[in-house]
Amino acid sequence: MRVVSFLPSATEIVFALGAESCLVGVTDKCTYPPEAQRKPIVVTSILPTNSLSGAEIDAAVRSYLERGEPLFRVNATSLKELCPDLIIAQAVCDVCAAANHEVAVALQAVPDAKVLWLNPSTLDDVLNDILRIAKALGVQERGEKLVAQLRNRLEAVRAKTQKVNHRPRVWVAEWVDPPFCCGHWLPEMVEIAGGVEGLGKKGQPSRRIAWDEVLAWRPEIIVLAPCGYRLEQTLRDAETLRNLPDWANLPAVRSGQVYAADGDYFSCPGVRLVDGVELLAHLLHPEQFPAPTLPHGFVRCNI
Repeated sequence: MRVVSFLPSATEIVFALGAESCLVGVTDKCTYPPEAQRKPIVVTSILPTNSLSGAEIDAAVRSYLERGEPLFRVNATSLKELCPDLIIAQAVCDVCAAANHEVAVALQAVPDAKVLWLNPSTLDDVLNDILRIAKALGVQERGEKLVAQLRNRLEAVRAKTQKVNHRPRVWVAEWVDPPFCCGHWLPEMVEIAGGVEGLGKKGQPSRRIAWDEVLAWRPEIIVLAPCGYRLEQTLRDAETLRNLPDWANLPAVRSGQVYAADGDYFSCPGVRLVDGVELLAHLLHPEQFPAPTLPHGFVRCNI
């Protein structure tokens, strides 16, 4: 089996299943685990996101989408040389990872390759996708064991938070400038962690929100976790929040409970979402949940 991953979450899952020897190609966004960066890159992002601000990225993305232009480029020559049997792709978001257009380009180069489409909207969908990938790679038993472990960790958090006396109002920002609420599985993650996400809707995409919506929600805890962002990028964009009306009067700001977190623990639908739930549980209920040991997990924002 020769596999090419068109999205970081699939790459993460393949490694978690111990099947990385099957992986012959990845994207330039596949940076976890670090060993994934040694794999040949067959899909690259067009936008230089590391050098642009959040507002610049948002404007560029909207411009590309309005013109009907893709945000990712497939190296058809490399793909043909790698000759994959299977391409793992997603149909969740054209912005976050290569999708329909890029798969169509790929199949022109390798018409015999099969495509495994992932389209998760909930945590259960993500866990089921792990099982689907495991079955496709011939390691079904490993997949079942991994999913059982992940479910046990989720249930351990849920069992504790079912007994909490107070569920704080939370805003998890999937983008900072301009502000976005979270979506898909993330409101569910907040719920399991013992909070209430009143801006995002379970199973629905994230969306740009009016600042008045945040003011009306009055979040007690704010987690800034832009999709695809590292901590240093989030901290840079977080400074723009100071200039928004009544920012300093939000309960989360007054109590010093504004955090920046690695977006991959929340927006990348792979194994680390469970780490994200445990991290949220710590931020929401630190007296019951110790801080998880995560590389580049989170920091408190002084804004």
